[in-house]
Amino acid sequence: MINKLEVSKYFPDEQTKLSLYASDPEDNNCEHSHSFQELVIVEEGHGLHVINGKPIFIQQGDVFFIGENDVHFYDELGTLKLINILINPQLEFVYLTGIEQLLNRIAGNTAANYGWLTPETKAHCKRLINDIFHQQSSGVENQALKESLFFTLVTQIIYAQSQAEYSNTRYKLHKLLSYLQENCFNEIDWQQLANQFHLTQRTTSRHIKEVTGLTPENYLKRLRLVSARVKLKETDMTITEVAFLCGFANSNHFTTSYKKVFGVTPSAERKRVER
Repeated sequence: MINKLEVSKYFPDEQTKLSLYASDPEDNNCEHSHSFQELVIVEEGHGLHVINGKPIFIQQGDVFFIGENDVHFYDELGTLKLINILINPQLEFVYLTGIEQLLNRIAGNTAANYGWLTPETKAHCKRLINDIFHQQSSGVENQALKESLFFTLVTQIIYAQSQAEYSNTRYKLHKLLSYLQENCFNEIDWQQLANQFHLTQRTTSRHIKEVTGLTPENYLKRLRLVSARVKLKETDMTITEVAFLCGFANSNHFTTSYKKVFGVTPSAERKRVER
């Protein structure tokens, strides 16, 4: 049964619209859903965000929105430090309308939607967050100011995406990693991929190793294995079917790779789930 995080535990009370949860390090490595929504900024580190069964690599500066119906967890490759702004959907904003349309532009269920903030923009967003949750006004004035600051934060994040310079190497690499996540089951021509993002193959390889701790080939294999792990737990597909679907040439190679990473064979994993 998937654990569901409730408003009552993560908000001061059920009449509060916005709440702040900062994790250092992130410890939600068990699959869960929420009765609230989340706007997540990756403060430090990197790891895999597995959402609705799909692994998506996240790193410092990434920003995304988690809806009520999303099921996710973090499978860490490094140490993640996250800033989570929690939104209580049981209450309406008093002064804001249509804000979800903006938030859905960075919906976390698709890698291509993820935003990325430069260090300067991230610092500005952190100041806004501090103002939202630590400003001293009260009553109606408090609510109006808090909603105004939240709107400024969201529009700043959206604006940062539209203004990202394609000449910025880190932004190109952010988009390249998004592409890999969406196409991790396919064979990758690394030289062609580097050319597609106007990078050298050496730069591509070095960056992937720096941010994930893995070579490009091993990182791609990790994405496939995490996807396979979810399918073993949540579907009735045979182990051979999972292996082929997740890009492995044969089930023997899949079994060997799976045990090396997770410490158990795919068949043992499935038996553990069935208990």
